[in-house]
Amino acid sequence: MDCSIVNTCTVTAEADRKSRQLLRRALRVLPPEGKAIATGCAVASRGGLKSLPGTALRLPPDRREEILQLLDVEQCPGREPSTVASAKTRALLKIQDGCDQFCTFCIVPYVRGRSKSVALSEVVNRAKEFESQGFQEVVLTGIHLSIWGHDLPDEPNLADLAAAILAATDTIQVRISSVEPDRFPLALIDLMASDPRLCPFLHLVLQHASDKILDRMHRGYDLATYSEIIDRFFAKVPLATLSSDIMIGFPGEDDDDHKILMKFLRETPFHHLHVFPYSVRPGTAASKFKDQVSPEVKKFRRNQVLSLAKRLKIQSLRSLYGKTVEVIFESEIKPGWFKGTAVNGMSVIGRAGPAILNRRVPVTITRRLGFDLVGKVVVKSETVKSLPQ
Repeated sequence: MDCSIVNTCTVTAEADRKSRQLLRRALRVLPPEGKAIATGCAVASRGGLKSLPGTALRLPPDRREEILQLLDVEQCPGREPSTVASAKTRALLKIQDGCDQFCTFCIVPYVRGRSKSVALSEVVNRAKEFESQGFQEVVLTGIHLSIWGHDLPDEPNLADLAAAILAATDTIQVRISSVEPDRFPLALIDLMASDPRLCPFLHLVLQHASDKILDRMHRGYDLATYSEIIDRFFAKVPLATLSSDIMIGFPGEDDDDHKILMKFLRETPFHHLHVFPYSVRPGTAASKFKDQVSPEVKKFRRNQVLSLAKRLKIQSLRSLYGKTVEVIFESEIKPGWFKGTAVNGMSVIGRAGPAILNRRVPVTITRRLGFDLVGKVVVKSETVKSLPQ
């Protein structure tokens, strides 16, 4: 039996729409006896998908373990897991769920509940297992990683967890996924500066640079707090690389707020910006705000930020020219040419043999190709030339 599983998102009304669209697409391509299953936040009790298209089945996130029962099978249908080396490059390790922030634009706390942390010892043991299985990197994920540990005995923080993982492992590198400035542990930056296995990358969510808008969003921090974190990051961490999320057109955003945002972005060396317009999410406080920004103004301001984001990314890529960084190569994009991810999160292309897959190797960056970096790969003391000009 064929089965398609759609992991939905309900953070915005647009996310609901896309989730429904994916379900319809899954139903179209499946054979008549196939099943499409919707799981994730949009099908939770307060999610945005109250009804599902066609014959799609609902599997709320708190009942994921019931998937085999829902399919009426004893084991998961599908192919055997891939055994190629690149299949064990990067492991995702969820260490936290839920959120206590209650931002005015977000439904997640109502859908996923209060923040819940996975015990430190459990996380460390899982990281050790991943290392023993041959994974080169473990990525710590969650909804609000910065508050990991606040509900555990002795209230350890994210820096304590990262330090424990590094102390208990030998080779695997640790990457932190998206984090919030609210209650971000500055000690994490000090650890990045001292241990090269903790990736020098932060996706530190900003959303906006206007304190007025941040307060109205109920974000729990101001621009000064954000600036303190990133100033420390760039001052102390070699190869420090920063990305963020930017929301355009939140209710009440005026021209002055947009100018504040643009000024801050121009003055900050972001590598990547995920830019998206605010969309009304029913059930949230912001959906009731009267001073909604028009679609035309949102589009204009978003295009301005996107244009700036492109320039910032090119500047960030160029800053690595001549530097040597460690890269884990994950795939062969054409015969003899491989693509991977640098320790600081940037995409890198290099030339070598297939033995390079799932290995951390030094690469000297020479130039960029679009939004990828290109470099000379050093393998067993042999330097391979970069792509031809």
